[in-house]
Amino acid sequence: MAKYQLVLHGGRVVDPLNKIDGVYDVGVVDGKVAEVTPALSGAEAKEIIDLHGYTLMPGVIDTHTHIRGPAQRMIAKVGVCTALDMGAGEQVVQEFPERGVGLNIVYLKTVGPWAGEIPSETEVAKHIDQAMTGGAIGVKIVGGHNPSTPAATARIIEMANRTKAYVAFHVGTTETGSHLKGLLEAVELAGENSLHIAHVNSYLRGLIKDPLDEVREGLAAIEGKKNLVHESYLAIINGTGGRFGPDGLPTSHVTRLNLKMGGYSVDMKGMEQAIFDGWGMVQGLEGGETVMLTGQAGVDLWKARNTNVSMSFPVNQPQATFLTAVRKQKNGKFVVDAISTDGGSTPRNVAVEHGLALVRYKALTLNEFIWKLSTAGASMLDLKDKGHLGVGADADITVLDLERGKAAMTIVGGKVVMAHGVIYGKGGTIVTTPRGEAYVKAAAEANGFKYQVVHPEEMLIYTKRQGA
Repeated sequence: MAKYQLVLHGGRVVDPLNKIDGVYDVGVVDGKVAEVTPALSGAEAKEIIDLHGYTLMPGVIDTHTHIRGPAQRMIAKVGVCTALDMGAGEQVVQEFPERGVGLNIVYLKTVGPWAGEIPSETEVAKHIDQAMTGGAIGVKIVGGHNPSTPAATARIIEMANRTKAYVAFHVGTTETGSHLKGLLEAVELAGENSLHIAHVNSYLRGLIKDPLDEVREGLAAIEGKKNLVHESYLAIINGTGGRFGPDGLPTSHVTRLNLKMGGYSVDMKGMEQAIFDGWGMVQGLEGGETVMLTGQAGVDLWKARNTNVSMSFPVNQPQATFLTAVRKQKNGKFVVDAISTDGGSTPRNVAVEHGLALVRYKALTLNEFIWKLSTAGASMLDLKDKGHLGVGADADITVLDLERGKAAMTIVGGKVVMAHGVIYGKGGTIVTTPRGEAYVKAAAEANGFKYQVVHPEEMLIYTKRQGA
C-alpha cells in the first residue's frame, strides 16, 4: 500500500507561518499534509505530480467574494481554495450541489436596510439568528448600495457583537455614502465593537479629496484599531447593479456615484450612454462564465433584462488601490489585514495576478503576498488547519507559475480542483458555526458534500483585541 496518496514533487514551497522556503516534496494523506521534506520516495505514492519550476503556497483564502452562478468555477481558476461569500446567505447551500467545484465556502447573510425607523434590538437579533441558523457565520450590512440610517447600522453592529456573530460592513449610511466620509463614519459607528470593514480601497476613489490624500486619511482612521479587521482588492473595476427604480434613478447608490464619476447624468439616458461608451460594463454569460459587455451589445442586454443586471465601472484609482494593499504600520504589520477579490461571478478575480505584479515590482515580498492572500484569511475565519503547510494542515495548496504571474493549479484537501485552467473538482465543503450546523449538516447529507464547524468568537474579528 502506498504511504502517500499524493506527492507534489520538486516545487518551491513557501510557507511564511512555518518559515519554509525551498525546494521540497509534499506528501499528502487523507487530505492532510503528512510530510514536507527535500525528497520522498516516488514508489510510496499513489499519485505523483511533478512541479519543478512551480511555487507552492498555502491555498488562497479569499475574504470577500460573491458566490453566484459560475463564481466558484471562476475563482477556482485563479487559485482560490476557500472563499467568504459576502451576503448570499443560505442561497449558497441551495446552489452548492449544482455549483460546487470542490472549494471551501463560508458565507454571510445580508441584513437590512432600515432607512427609516430604527429597528428594535429584538428585531435585529431575530435577523441575526435567522442568518446563523441558516448556516451563515454572521451578517453583512450592505451599506453603500442600499444604506440604513446611522442609528440602525450601529444597532446591527452592537447586536452582532453581543451574540458573537461575524459582522461585515460595506460602509455608507443614509447620511454618508460609499466613500471616505462613509469609512470615517464606520469607524465611529463601530465604537468599541468589532467590525469587518469590507474592501477598504473602494472608499478611496477621489470622490471627496485627491485619491492619495484619501488613502492617507482613510488608512490613518483604521490603523492600529484592534476592533477592526479588513481587506482590500486589486481590481480597477468595481461591482454594482444596473437596475432602475420607479423614480427613474438607479436603485444602488453606488451606481449613482459611478455615473457621476464618469461625467454621466444619473438617469436612464446617462446609463445607456455610459454602457455604450464602455464606462459601464454589463455582465453577460458566455461559455458558462461571466463576461463584460459594452457598446450596443451591453445596452441591448441591459434593456432586455429590464435594467436588472450586474455591472462594473472602472472607478478604482490604481495608485490608491495598490497603496491600500501594501501600506504598513510603524510596527511592520499591514494596515489592511488581507487582500481579497470582491469577485466571484464578477470577472475581476485578479488577487493572484495583480498581487504577483506587486511582488515583481518589490512592493510586496513573496512571503508578504502569501500572508495577505492566505495566512491572514485563515486567522480571519478561524481556519486553524489552513493558511500554512505544516504537518497536519489541510492540503489546500495554490500552485503558482511565477514566470507567467498566475495560478497554475488549485488543490483542496489533497484533490486537484483546477489545473492549467481546466476545472476537475466537484462538491466541496460548507463552513458554518454550531448555530448553523443542523441546517448545513442536513443539506450536506442529502446532497453529498462536506461541512466544517468554526467558531466566530475565535476569529480575528474578536481575537485581535488580545493581540492575536
